[in-house]
Amino acid sequence: MIFVRTGPRFLFLRTPDTGGLKDVLVKKLSGLPVEFTEAIETAGESDTIVLVIPKETGKAKVSDARYIVLLPIGSSVTLSKLINLNLGELLTAAELGAGLLVQRLPQNNTKVIDMIKEDYRAQALGLVEAINLGGADDTVLVFTGDRLQKTVEIEKVIEPCLLIHQPIPQVYTELRREAVRYFTRSLENSEWYEVRINIYDADENYEIHARRLELVLEDLEAGLILAEIWTRDHALALFSVAAYQIRLFTMIEPLELKTLLMGLEYNEQGQRFVDMDLYHRRSKIDWGTIAKKSPFGRRKSGLHYRRQLYSRLSSKTVKKLLALEKELENAE
Repeated sequence: MIFVRTGPRFLFLRTPDTGGLKDVLVKKLSGLPVEFTEAIETAGESDTIVLVIPKETGKAKVSDARYIVLLPIGSSVTLSKLINLNLGELLTAAELGAGLLVQRLPQNNTKVIDMIKEDYRAQALGLVEAINLGGADDTVLVFTGDRLQKTVEIEKVIEPCLLIHQPIPQVYTELRREAVRYFTRSLENSEWYEVRINIYDADENYEIHARRLELVLEDLEAGLILAEIWTRDHALALFSVAAYQIRLFTMIEPLELKTLLMGLEYNEQGQRFVDMDLYHRRSKIDWGTIAKKSPFGRRKSGLHYRRQLYSRLSSKTVKKLLALEKELENAE
């Protein structure tokens, strides 16, 4: 599970010919002209957002940019390539902006922002204002309630952002170490849910179903797997069945997690091909609890939660899940 990750770097380039420099970035460095919002939402961790601004004095700002170009390379590589192009007067100055970090908040709980602000003596600002004020030795920390494996949409950014007057390598190292503590303290009641998931399969395709579950947990960044063991469930007196058990620390409320498991119990044809029971503490979260809130019967609820689950997953994960389901069909 990812709690904090790096973002793109900002690079302000001054030039007397903004259109000419933009063309160089596009043609020579494979850049893509974008708007500011698109740059933030599509840039990867190793990318550079170049802001092309006129040859003027004063601190460079986002609003000064005549063009914004997204480069698929880091800021150091960008600068070295520009130097080697011998651009002469076309490039009059370069200013490296603040580094960008993205941190996940549980259920959009913003009290962790206040904790980090106090610990790092940071400034609470809007995103653009933080970028404008930040320099090469500063870090802009952005927050979101979304998982961090994908790029962050502007509308999912939780403000205020924090401008930390420390270089990004230092802040990133510290936050990676402390992120779990911050995350836990911002959870409701400051605790994770410790749950057990028992997988039952009459066809004994436990390994495939366990992998399907793991893929979903990984994609949704739903928690930390503590252990995977074999166990026996004594459902009836003098009778027990084997089950493959996954123990999990998760921030997802057990009832919501149960709906995710129901989505994994049914195939595309609406047939239930595995049973996944969820236990929190000593209680089983059963179908009856879901039924009170569902307008469907059990089978239709399974299909409904399957579609709902798959719509939340990345296309890459869905492709892997469908391939595993194909294996299940071939194993019959």
